[in-house]
Amino acid sequence: MRVGIDARLLTGAYTGDRTYWRGLLKALGELLSPTEHRLVLFSTRPIPAGTLPESPLYEPVVAPARSERLWSLLRLPKLARQNRCNLVHTQYTVSPLFAVPTVTTVHDISFLIEPRWFPLKDRILLRLTVPASCRRAKRVLTVSETSREDIIAMLGLPPDKVIATPNGLPEGFYPIPKAEAQAWVRKKYGVEPPFALAVGVLQPRKNWQLAIEAVYLAREEYELPMTLVLTGKAGWARRELACAKQTFASDGWLIETGYVPDKHLVWLYNAAEMLLYPSFYEGFGLPPLEAMACGTPVIASNGGALPEVVGSGGILLPPNEPGMWASAIHTLLTNNAYREALRQRAITQAQRFSWRITAERTWQAYLQAVGCG
Repeated sequence: MRVGIDARLLTGAYTGDRTYWRGLLKALGELLSPTEHRLVLFSTRPIPAGTLPESPLYEPVVAPARSERLWSLLRLPKLARQNRCNLVHTQYTVSPLFAVPTVTTVHDISFLIEPRWFPLKDRILLRLTVPASCRRAKRVLTVSETSREDIIAMLGLPPDKVIATPNGLPEGFYPIPKAEAQAWVRKKYGVEPPFALAVGVLQPRKNWQLAIEAVYLAREEYELPMTLVLTGKAGWARRELACAKQTFASDGWLIETGYVPDKHLVWLYNAAEMLLYPSFYEGFGLPPLEAMACGTPVIASNGGALPEVVGSGGILLPPNEPGMWASAIHTLLTNNAYREALRQRAITQAQRFSWRITAERTWQAYLQAVGCG
């Protein structure tokens, strides 16, 4: 079978969506025989060398575009026909012009759950394209059971059409001796321990103002000498974050690094005393999984699919109770036995997530979409 993949995200910076494509395609490369199948990777720019292993299974096709939206709508269906694809797999958007069955991955529908988390332009575009794309697709994949249930309920799709294919653990996240990691972070970023880490795009849904207030309370009420390191690319509507910084962290204990690559994140996770992840809603939540794989304790919100990901490997709290978060920070810093037990549970929990399982479920969805499953 020849499967067309909208692989444009493989050409950009590391994000959750890019991590999904890379992990899935590498695992499909180990699952499928290149003598029987091809994954045709359509992109507007060349995929950087080393993104995927060398394999005859992958067939890159580069087709430059002046407009990414027109490329999705017009050019991709044409490319699929020209390259004799039996099926096309996209993320979120499915053109009505495809002449072959399609599968789309929708990581979550948070734009419907709480529209205020998104800029007006994005809300309008997502509402216009995603529900219609899900109706056109033969199968809709998503990355958690929580997101699957939300998609079925809010888009009115048949349950057998929506399939949960949870993310696997990204490569490159593993335990490093803390002293070694802290020395690396001190040299690279000038950050002195102890510090809590927060990882993600700076946008309202991530609720970083709670992380700031929680560390502030931990410093004030428990006299903990904590720094908060906030790592992630700039998003939109940062007014709440700026206000929280001015109110609680005006004396310099909040450090913003901006976007950092994965090869730096593994050192930051290992050097940190804990990961704080107070997001109001997640369809999955890769940073807690990455942190747990490093043996770093996680305090995460109980919003969306985070309980599925974190399980017993971390502490789950409401995303609107900074006092509870400050208490949990205090417990992790002062109770060594509890901290070590949580560390072991975190590593065990992270090992439950495998891209091989993701690939197997995805391949079954492909077969169902073309009528072979």
